[in-house]
Amino acid sequence: MLDVLSPSRLNFTTELDMSMHYDLIIAVADGESQWSDIPFGPLIYRRKQTFEPKSKKGYFTQLPNDLGTHVIVKKNIDQTDLYRWLKDLSNLLKKLNINDVKRIAVLTKYADDDTVAAVLRALLAHTQEMPNFKVKQKARQVEIDVIGDYAENDFLEVLAKHKGNALARYLTILPSNYLTPEIYIERLQKIAQNEDWEFSYYNKEKLNEMGAGAFSAVALASDVAGIVKLSYIPQEYEKTIALVGKGVCFDTGGVSLKQPQYMFGMNDDMMGSAVAVGSLLSLSMQQAPYKVDCYLAITQNNVDKNAFLPNDVVSALNGKTIEIVDTDAEGRLILADTLCLASKHKPDLLIDYATLTGAAVRALGTEYSAIFSNCYDWQQALVKYGTLCAEKVWPFPMDKDYLESLKSEVADLKQCQVTGNADHILAAKFLQQFVAKDVRWLHMDLSSCKHEGGLAPMPTDVSGVGVWFTNELIANHFVQDNTQ
Repeated sequence: MLDVLSPSRLNFTTELDMSMHYDLIIAVADGESQWSDIPFGPLIYRRKQTFEPKSKKGYFTQLPNDLGTHVIVKKNIDQTDLYRWLKDLSNLLKKLNINDVKRIAVLTKYADDDTVAAVLRALLAHTQEMPNFKVKQKARQVEIDVIGDYAENDFLEVLAKHKGNALARYLTILPSNYLTPEIYIERLQKIAQNEDWEFSYYNKEKLNEMGAGAFSAVALASDVAGIVKLSYIPQEYEKTIALVGKGVCFDTGGVSLKQPQYMFGMNDDMMGSAVAVGSLLSLSMQQAPYKVDCYLAITQNNVDKNAFLPNDVVSALNGKTIEIVDTDAEGRLILADTLCLASKHKPDLLIDYATLTGAAVRALGTEYSAIFSNCYDWQQALVKYGTLCAEKVWPFPMDKDYLESLKSEVADLKQCQVTGNADHILAAKFLQQFVAKDVRWLHMDLSSCKHEGGLAPMPTDVSGVGVWFTNELIANHFVQDNTQ
């Protein structure tokens, strides 16, 4: 695991010791009588009744002590929407300068387990260091004391999911010159060594020999490019999961050049791959009883004399030919060959992640991610899983009729339309042509990859969305399979 992702330190104790000089206390209390266990509880309860008597978002104040300790009081989650609850807590945390906070206490006497887990999820997200290249930036580690009848083992799942999300966010936030394809591949190899994963790499030459013409077309103008395969293999397993991620380290649009306002920020076009490897990390840390293969399509989409062009025709790994329409729709091309590679081994579940289309953002905004599948039977369940983990998703149709828009006169299908609507659906229909028909497949178009002000508990615009959802999906999906 990368050293930069060392999280805040969790300490577990049964008594609150105010001599520890806490900068922040977070307490869970549902009624007036429960405020008595908070330092100066009756006083700050009267304050609340005066200034925010009906607030459901929680209460933020400071204690009348020498340190001026900040206090946040929240109610238990109960039937409250988790996304909204976490968002409200995140907004309260933003009222103080988290960079100055060194020690936090979480009072859990009246909290249920789900609420404690949610508090720790938010605190870990807010205190986790992310890439910062300012001269005066100092490394720090925050101490979080959990006061109550808990042990560290009670929160290993939260910690694993946090680390997966933090890895996804960290990689995505890195500037493009700090995460070129070459650097990215080296980083992944080091992580694989640290986590005891199997590592294999299909470079440009190998992929060209294999017939991966769709990926190879995009990679023509990238000095280094390839598909990395990472595998977590438990001693015993019955199910296999394949995770696929789009890893375009920078996207200029190719010869279909982006305008400046759309090119700035394109260092995040590799977030799909970061979410895939973050999900792999969280599952392996929890010692999930499944084999997990993670395929990461890594390249840049550059302007170059060797770059691929509109009207080119390329052949994918499964033999299907593709007419190129727009070199700025490169993501579906590199995913096409990667999905062929992943579905070849017939996993029990195949999930791909990509910052693929602006159409998904226009359709949903940035608080939901768009999902597509070759199986309609689980759409309702997928929406539920998103609600349960506060990474909301919404399904779109995948009718065969959409393929009419991808008909080509010179190839098996067109990459996309020159102009037109529903590009997020057409992109998903395109990708489906490279997934084996007997493989259950989910495509996530990460429209909530960036949300201004942070998504739910996240303090950064870059959300790392998908890691918590993947864990929720896998936990519920395979449990259901085992009970049928």
